[in-house]
Amino acid sequence: MSVSASASFERGSVSLTSYLDVVLVLVGAACALALGAPPTGVAVGAVAWIVVRAASLVADRRIEDIADARRQLGLGVALRMLRVWVLACAIIAVGLTSSRANALAAALVIFGAFSFHFVVSAVAHRQRKRMSA
Repeated sequence: MSVSASASFERGSVSLTSYLDVVLVLVGAACALALGAPPTGVAVGAVAWIVVRAASLVADRRIEDIADARRQLGLGVALRMLRVWVLACAIIAVGLTSSRANALAAALVIFGAFSFHFVVSAVAHRQRKRMSA
């Protein structure tokens, strides 16, 4: 007997691929903590990523509802830039209030999640283009 799960890349549909970065952060944080990584940095990095991703999902849905394409594009770009700044501020805050090791741990968690999310988004975009063609 074979069990298979199909991944959906449609915009607006909820699928596991949309949240793989969050799953990666949670699993990676647990592994990092088990291996002795600085707990404050790992926790701040994981929480910052998850909060920013959740806020981005809400904001993206609201931006999609805007009829004006120029305004939609401008708000989308502003949202992406704000995301990066919020994550950078989380890393800087850990560095200023704690040790460099904690700041590095937060930066590695965020960088890993960001990189993984970028790759998944690129693959999903390419998949959507193929399906629409």
